[in-house]
Amino acid sequence: MKAILCAAGALVVCLLVPVAGSAAGPPDATCTTSFSGTARDLTIPAGAVCSITGATVTRDLILADNAGATVTGTTVGRDVRFGDESGADLTDTTVGHDLVAAGTDSGANLTGTTIGHDLVAAGDNSGFDTEGVSVGHDFLASGEDSGTDLGGTTIGHDVELLGEAGDIHMERTSIGHDFFASEPQTVQTGHNGRDTPGGPVRVAGNFTIQGSPGPDFQFVFDGMCDLHVDGDLTVTDRSVTLGIGLGKSCAARGEGLNTIGRDLVFTNNNALNGVFGPSNLQVVDNQVGRDLIISGNTAVPGGSLEVSGNAAGRDATCSGNTPAATVNAPNTAGGSNTCG
Repeated sequence: MKAILCAAGALVVCLLVPVAGSAAGPPDATCTTSFSGTARDLTIPAGAVCSITGATVTRDLILADNAGATVTGTTVGRDVRFGDESGADLTDTTVGHDLVAAGTDSGANLTGTTIGHDLVAAGDNSGFDTEGVSVGHDFLASGEDSGTDLGGTTIGHDVELLGEAGDIHMERTSIGHDFFASEPQTVQTGHNGRDTPGGPVRVAGNFTIQGSPGPDFQFVFDGMCDLHVDGDLTVTDRSVTLGIGLGKSCAARGEGLNTIGRDLVFTNNNALNGVFGPSNLQVVDNQVGRDLIISGNTAVPGGSLEVSGNAAGRDATCSGNTPAATVNAPNTAGGSNTCG
């Protein structure tokens, strides 16, 4: 854009003068092999694979269906978005706003990467594997059967698993507000895998697991060690085929015990028969700041509910469980104790 300046007087002189900041921005670009320049939107078309190194994308990085990328030392001003069956490895990269696995079977491996706002697994079977990642606001998984491993990762606000049969593993992870999982297939903390270092998971707010996926999902279970929740920890309305271990055998595996700042609520959960036979519910060796509440839980014949070695700052209440809770080590409480 140019402005017209006219001088007053007998002789009128008009000049075309560039206005500061009016220069056009970088053009959009398409990559099918490699890219290291500057673009407004950078698109990787369907079926293509692009190596992106030291680039600047002022707006969006877009991967079409079946596209792939390796992204290193790059800045994306706004969003990264994945189509169906597309994926990428992002290393030492900054994304200004959101990284969204919107397509079915889409996702990314993220290392040393910063996401300014949200990390989102929106497509069915989508997910991420993170190491040394910072997310400014939320991690949201709304796709069915989404799966994510968070390692050495900081989430500024919430982690929410809202799609049926999602699964998540966490170690060396900090969550600035709440963790909430609705109908997950599995939630695991403390150690992601045989070749990972393990480590604590810290939640500044509340930690909640609620409900179970439908009968098509046969491997439903949870295992929590080295989990440190400042607020309440709640597991409720959960039907599992491979059991729940909330603190069970953590020390024996070299993992930290769980600590809960306020209440531990474990209610209306059901241990069902699975591919390995009857499953168990185990609430063991947890340090609870206020109340321990174990009620309305059931196990099929051959299965069990174990409540052992927990320490509650106020009351420990066990009621309405079928069968009654097995106590292999005494539970302690600062107030009343019906858990033995």
